[in-house]
Amino acid sequence: MSKRQNDMQTSLREIAEQAKKDKGRRFTNLSKLLTKEYLSENLKLLNKKAAAGIDRVTYWEYQRNQDKNITELLERVKGGKYRARFVRRKHIKKANGKLRPLGIPTIEDKLLQAAVAQILGAIYEADFMTSSYAYRPKRGPKEAVRDLTDNLRRGKYSYVVEADIKGFYDHLDHDWQMKMRDIRVGDGVIFAVKMFETSATLKKLFWV
Repeated sequence: MSKRQNDMQTSLREIAEQAKKDKGRRFTNLSKLLTKEYLSENLKLLNKKAAAGIDRVTYWEYQRNQDKNITELLERVKGGKYRARFVRRKHIKKANGKLRPLGIPTIEDKLLQAAVAQILGAIYEADFMTSSYAYRPKRGPKEAVRDLTDNLRRGKYSYVVEADIKGFYDHLDHDWQMKMRDIRVGDGVIFAVKMFETSATLKKLFWV
């Protein structure tokens, strides 16, 4: 692990420890973590083979002018001028034959989203219940099945109910999401990055 990676992980661990220690703490000044070095490390973590967004810029094209691109991105973010681009829509077939709309952000938006998600994850991970497995580091369907199987063998549960909420993300109350977010985070620059709010409100503006 490089020194930059180590420094980044150390900062995130410190935030996570503070969040766990003080459940009522509201974090501010998080934008100081959005540095050129931090975004450069996050760029390495993106899927290099992923489809390009609406601007048709691939990972390798963005990486070719990495220093310039990231510097300009940070200037827009911290200057309050950053706006997420429209999301390119692609439809993929589901097992039942129906089509699922897939949103493909630009590489730049993916980069910023990943960087901000890591910071927020360090804070909110402390608030999750142990029974929650979705979209968490080192947790997922495999771990959920493993733990459920173990509990069934031990006789903790006698039956299993499988349910699926139709169009869950389409019907989330995003106003309440923002209110819940603000309980723990009070950094104006972080949320001037309209990444999550913008992607939620552009449902009818996707480009096909």
